[in-house]
Amino acid sequence: MEFMEEFPEEFSEVVVGPHSSLTDRRRSEELENELLNKIRAEGEVNLSKLWLASHCHLWEITHALRMLKDKGLIKEKEL
Repeated sequence: MEFMEEFPEEFSEVVVGPHSSLTDRRRSEELENELLNKIRAEGEVNLSKLWLASHCHLWEITHALRMLKDKGLIKEKEL
């Protein structure tokens, strides 16, 4: 594989760093509370819907959901 010094023109708009909407930081407990409130309000919510509404990385959502599950506050359901 050859090393490319510059990106081809079709890749000139690729985001390399964090997306601007994902640079906000908050405490884990705040995210857990936000997710728990969304789940309580809607009953059942899929992961993608929680992720799109939360403006954070997917790994942060899955971590917060795992913490809520470990605390016995939510249950995971397979479709």
